[in-house]
Amino acid sequence: MKVSADYRMLALDALRGKWRTAVLTGIAASALGATIVSSSNSIVSDSNQAKDIHFELFAQPNGGLLLAVLLAGIGLWAILQLILGGAVRLGYARFNLNLVDGKDAAFSNLFSQKDRLWDGFCMKFLQGLYIVLWSLLLVIPGIVKTYSYAMTPYIMAEHPSLTANEAITESRRIMDGNKGRLFCLDLSFIGWELLCSLPLCAGYFLILRYFTGSEAMAISMILLLTIPLSIGFFFVRPYEEAAWATFYRDITAAPTVPDEAS
Repeated sequence: MKVSADYRMLALDALRGKWRTAVLTGIAASALGATIVSSSNSIVSDSNQAKDIHFELFAQPNGGLLLAVLLAGIGLWAILQLILGGAVRLGYARFNLNLVDGKDAAFSNLFSQKDRLWDGFCMKFLQGLYIVLWSLLLVIPGIVKTYSYAMTPYIMAEHPSLTANEAITESRRIMDGNKGRLFCLDLSFIGWELLCSLPLCAGYFLILRYFTGSEAMAISMILLLTIPLSIGFFFVRPYEEAAWATFYRDITAAPTVPDEAS
């Protein structure tokens, strides 16, 4: 069995010459809520000052209309992710497996499972439901089960005859004894993630410091600069996804379930 550094090295080898495709595919997958790697990262601000700015902005004339438009946009985006997210996640698993296998990994892989909308929905729903139920006990059981079910998208992408529940059960089986190793693989990326967070944190701090007198300008600057300041994540996330796919290939070196997809 390999260690975290091995998975990272193999992931970098797989990404060599394919970074552009991997980054573009990762951005699209993220926008559709189809990333596979678990992460504590989120591009949000928990600053009380930021919250005050939001409330001040919506309290201004036409603030109610702005809030309605914002909520409608978020709602439509959430519905799109709900409908397409699961199937696109299966496609993203297929993309990353092709990448680490040295096959033709193309952006079109992301939508290669478009005829499996129901399967994808069931996968996301059941994974989320089981993790939430375990998390009701304590935080730790929820984290453990997150890693237990982590290989489900890869299993379903390779074995389309399996139901979501069967794939989750198979993930639990192959992750028995491997959850800690996957957790350590995630921890090995913390340095990169912190480095990518620095421009974002510094940018938000400067915006909130120098635009406190103009709430509309502060919000506009945050919206305009969030993506540029997050550019590092566009490269780290595909790196992590490729490492996870490499991990899956390692722990399933021997065939475990029938009906392997081509």
